[in-house]
Amino acid sequence: MEGLLQNPLYRKRLETFVPSVPAQTSGWRVLVTGAGGLIGSAVVDLLITAGCQCVYAAGRNVAKLKARFAGAESIVRPVQYEALRPLAFSEPVDVVIHAASPAAPGDFMSAPVDTLISNVMGLHELLTYAARCQAKKVVYISSSEVYGVKSSEAPLVEDSYGIVDPVNPRSCYAEAKRAAEALCVSAHRQYGVDVSIVRPGHIYGPTAKPSDGRVSSLFAYQAARGQDLVLKSDGAQIRSYCHCLDCACAILHVAASGQPAQAYNVSNRDSVLSIRQMVEILARAGGVQVRFDIPKDEERQRFNPMSNSSLNAEKLERLGWRGQITADVGLSETVQILRQLNR
Repeated sequence: MEGLLQNPLYRKRLETFVPSVPAQTSGWRVLVTGAGGLIGSAVVDLLITAGCQCVYAAGRNVAKLKARFAGAESIVRPVQYEALRPLAFSEPVDVVIHAASPAAPGDFMSAPVDTLISNVMGLHELLTYAARCQAKKVVYISSSEVYGVKSSEAPLVEDSYGIVDPVNPRSCYAEAKRAAEALCVSAHRQYGVDVSIVRPGHIYGPTAKPSDGRVSSLFAYQAARGQDLVLKSDGAQIRSYCHCLDCACAILHVAASGQPAQAYNVSNRDSVLSIRQMVEILARAGGVQVRFDIPKDEERQRFNPMSNSSLNAEKLERLGWRGQITADVGLSETVQILRQLNR
């Protein structure tokens, strides 16, 4: 969001993460795709704050990227990028962080082919580029939806795979992420690309765009505007929530010391809660009410089918990462920042 880097509260929060960022990031040249999105922009913000040498911020709209990272022109170089087109970028980099992907549930229903193809084709272009320029590391941002539906309610570890129904229209996203992960492992085996995978839980924070259709982002904006929050279920589903800067820091830890062809869950152990609990925190922060409504069939088709998608992040924590921002603090702060930005 334009102006976010100049927001005092967000800047203060960024500074608290600098001691946790791996020291070697300061010497990197990094390509970040999806640099205007929820996760990608947080990664760029953290790299800027930690003193990274050079960040190529890749996204669809270069003008918006320039406005988003205004004031950091000495570090950030906006790059035109479209996952459905051949990669038009040849500058050598040390690290590639691939955060570009359709992520809003509405996109899965309206453009399922684009969702599938962009995830696989876009990643293939980047892996080929990384092999050609001999990048030291590629980090692919996957999703907890690769786990599918399981009968067990225990927090999911990295081999806890369940069922994904391939003929469910919404499965275009989960199947695309599964295929992309297989492509990462294949590229490591066949081409020697050092690529690691991160599987974020439900990421939230002020880096979300107003158009972001994910529940935590949509409700954060509504709460900041003083609008009541309408929940289309009982909200009992359990999710692993994680602040965007905690997620960005996790990604940099995996870039620095993650093992090739390995996947790492991103989950703050202090932020596992139900959707209803998440919405109630946002409502308190915005001084609004929570209302319940019956979803339409079209809305129901967008729902994540997992009743409990909480993640076990012990494998990531062994790399030295630990979530810093609890859901209560992070969600409340998100509403406060969004309100300040939209005055």
